[in-house]
Amino acid sequence: MLGCMFQAFSQQQKTYFDSQIGKHLKAYKANSEVAMQNGDKEQAKFLFDSLFENHLKFSHVRDMSLNKVKGGTLNTSSIDKPFLLITKSSWEIIKDEEINEINRMSKMYKGQIEIIVLFWDSKEKAKQHSKDYNSNVTITYIDERDNNANHTIKTFKHSFGAPACFFISEDKQLLKIDKKFTISNSYNRSEVAFSAMHEKIKWMLFSDEPTNSGIITTLQ
Repeated sequence: MLGCMFQAFSQQQKTYFDSQIGKHLKAYKANSEVAMQNGDKEQAKFLFDSLFENHLKFSHVRDMSLNKVKGGTLNTSSIDKPFLLITKSSWEIIKDEEINEINRMSKMYKGQIEIIVLFWDSKEKAKQHSKDYNSNVTITYIDERDNNANHTIKTFKHSFGAPACFFISEDKQLLKIDKKFTISNSYNRSEVAFSAMHEKIKWMLFSDEPTNSGIITTLQ
C-alpha cells in the first residue's frame, strides 16, 4: 500500500509540457511582442529564458503518434533513448548545409540519440523533403487539414512554431529548446554553415561541455 501511495505521489509531482504551455504561453507571447516592438532583443531573450527555466525545463512530454513518410506511425513512448524533435514547414527554404550536417550528426551519434524531423504539411510535400535526409533520420509529418493530430503534438507547433528543435530525454523530459533551429542567411560559405549547425546541435546535446562530441548523456 505504501508503494502505491508513493507511486501516486510521484506521478502527481510531474509537470507536463502541454499543461505548462497552456498556463504560461499567453503571457510570454504578449510580453515578448512588446519587447520586440521596442527593439529590445535582450528583454525578449530574458523572457524566453525565464519561461523555459521556470516552467518548461524538465517538464514531461506525453506520448505522441507521428505519421512516418515511409509508412506507419512512430509512437514517442517506444523510443528508449534521447531524441531531437526538429519541426519544419514545407514552405521553409531548408539549406543543403543544414541537412548535410544533420545527416552527419545522425551518423556520429547513431545508437545514442534519435533524430526526428516533423514537417507540418501533407505527406506528399514532406516526402519531397525526405529524399535529402539519410536513413538515420526519421521523417514524419502532420497534416492539420486531417485534424487528427492530438493536442500534445499541436502544442509543439502553436508554442514556438517552425523551425524549432526540442531535445527530449529518454525519460521523456524536455531538456532544451532552440526556437530558431536554422542556418542564418548570413552564412554564405559552406564550412561556416557546417560549423554553425554543428555548434547548434552540440549546444543541444552537451550543455555544460560545448566543445565535447563524445558520449551523449542526459543524466543530471
